[in-house]
Amino acid sequence: MKQSFKLLGQRSMRNRSPIMIFHRPEAGDRKPMSANKKKTSLSRRNFIARSSTALVPLILGTGCSSNVTGPDESEPTEPPASEPTPPPEDQVDVIVVGGGLSGLVAAYELVRAGHDVRVLEASNKIGGRAQTLREPFDDGLIAETGPARIPPSHDLTLGYIDHFGIETSPFYTQEGEYLVVNDQGVRQRQTPAAFLSGGRDAWLKIPAGIDALPTAFAEALGDRVQTGLPVTKVVRDENGVAATYGSAAKELRGGKLICTVPLPVIDKIEFDPVLSASKQAAIEATSYQDVTRVYVQYAQRIWEDDGLNGWGLTFAEGYSEFWHPTWNQAGPRGILMSYMFGELARRTAATSPSAIVPGFIGRFNALFPGTREVAEHGTHFAWEHQPWIGAAFANYNPPFSEHPELASPEGPIHFAGEHASGHRGWMQGALESGLRAAREIDGAVTEQRSRATVAISRRQMVRRIAGIPNMPGWLVP
Repeated sequence: MKQSFKLLGQRSMRNRSPIMIFHRPEAGDRKPMSANKKKTSLSRRNFIARSSTALVPLILGTGCSSNVTGPDESEPTEPPASEPTPPPEDQVDVIVVGGGLSGLVAAYELVRAGHDVRVLEASNKIGGRAQTLREPFDDGLIAETGPARIPPSHDLTLGYIDHFGIETSPFYTQEGEYLVVNDQGVRQRQTPAAFLSGGRDAWLKIPAGIDALPTAFAEALGDRVQTGLPVTKVVRDENGVAATYGSAAKELRGGKLICTVPLPVIDKIEFDPVLSASKQAAIEATSYQDVTRVYVQYAQRIWEDDGLNGWGLTFAEGYSEFWHPTWNQAGPRGILMSYMFGELARRTAATSPSAIVPGFIGRFNALFPGTREVAEHGTHFAWEHQPWIGAAFANYNPPFSEHPELASPEGPIHFAGEHASGHRGWMQGALESGLRAAREIDGAVTEQRSRATVAISRRQMVRRIAGIPNMPGWLVP
């Protein structure tokens, strides 16, 4: 969800309560979702054997183009003659705390490497901030609450999308005019070429919803992923780690643990022993961006009658974007969405919920006259109100490079999440950090796979963005 413009407003992690430092997949592998979306059961040994030649490897790098060398086309290895004895129900090789993209990709690659992994997610949904909104919209219309845009240079994101057979489409429309409103309320129309300069015309989206990606990971992992089970305590000792989770305070032991919890809510976990002073200082120094989005559904897309496509920017009352996320979804209905940051986002989130949508029906009517008459209903979403996440994404200032301790292991505990990467606010950063944490746990396997493709072949990427003038240089044949 990171933007290409300067962020307005941020929330510091300082003045928080002290951080105290005080798992294993179930059986039941499933084949990763393919283009035809068929699901078949897959034994653990076949899952591991098949994955040795799968398109997406566990990589050594951080998603840079220099690692893109084409898919591994070696023959599958013969599976073992018999299943290994399953470990005790309360013992796994690796516990993953958090079912967002960083946790899911780490679990997925570690399972493919032969590890017994369990993912414990606090909320009732997997995906973290990769959530698609379907209610209360009609006619199958959807909109995104978090990440939505995929730059063509994000090889890990697009690679796993291709790996699971998920379709993409252009994010921005090339039809109609974009609208820009300055801080004085003066309106200016812009052509797609002008508005989408800098390569944004090549950005993509998942038309089925961004949650298709975490869903694909979760389906592949099967019942190794468990939701509604917040981890409340993590204890490390000479035997590894023990995680206390759920309302029943059950304990799960593991040799390693990956913590992917967003920093605004990491103090909900008691760590024993406490996290290092340098880790705590890095957490306190990291600020987060607040984001609120408001959505209004309309019976007709009447803004198109005026030659406008429903997209644009406004600097009135603070910077915000407005999107028409349903521009290539079947009509006549459509959704307009306001995307707000910083103080404007916090002010909107603090408004009485019953007043938010009516207020934005009026704002959208000022941008697109006549829309008030065809407005039907709407909703809003504020990341600061999500109890297991707490904010939208980590700010770039100060950058991750100034606080690499965010990613440093502490004994058997490893750390991942977009905040612990150089691509903060993007799915690429979540995937990047999850792979890095998995690599820390099983470096030998990643060493063997380092010559395979990062996640995507050049041929697939060129096919995906063929004809787009702003093709990344590393893809040029």
